[in-house]
Amino acid sequence: MSPHSSSHWEILSSIIRSRRTKNPVFFKDAPDSEEIRNLIEIARNAPNHHRTEPARFYLLDPLRIQAVGKQFGEITRGDGTDPQLIKKGEKKEKEWSQTPGLLIVTCYSDPSSTLASKYPESTQEDYATVSCICQNLLLLMEAKGISAKWSTGPVWKHKNFHKTIGIQYPNFEKVVALLFYGYSTTNVENRTLSPLDDHLVDFFRS
Repeated sequence: MSPHSSSHWEILSSIIRSRRTKNPVFFKDAPDSEEIRNLIEIARNAPNHHRTEPARFYLLDPLRIQAVGKQFGEITRGDGTDPQLIKKGEKKEKEWSQTPGLLIVTCYSDPSSTLASKYPESTQEDYATVSCICQNLLLLMEAKGISAKWSTGPVWKHKNFHKTIGIQYPNFEKVVALLFYGYSTTNVENRTLSPLDDHLVDFFRS
């Protein structure tokens, strides 16, 4: 079957339309690490100007997931004087620590590099590439029946975060996504988007 056949288009269209963020609280189990590695390898095939391959991946084991959960709880609680933030921090720590799967994706981009000096926009292009890779991962997970949530909770502000997950170049890596994943039977309703014409300038219909 040709990769450009109508059935392939219909499958991909359905996956894109049906994929929704699901709450990690309801994740029961997660696929083994080898399956996630395979999905990462496929997802890396994304547009990448200058072929910089900026994405870096940190596939966490349960011990590191718990450590990151604790760190986010501490970040959320702040200085510990606001009862509401304390309660929220405890909730976030529990939720994050108990998730069965967590993949952290960063963007490596050195603004002082020869490439960035010549093409300053390359750092933005690198971030765009990593975002495309993350979306590829979400769609691949959806196709495999794996639920996921793309989070940007600022756990990287914790002083021990880089050490915990082993970030190799703290000065040049920016966290793009914390991808929580696992199996879930929770259903999420499709969202309704605003009309396309509110966002599209179509000169063919002018």
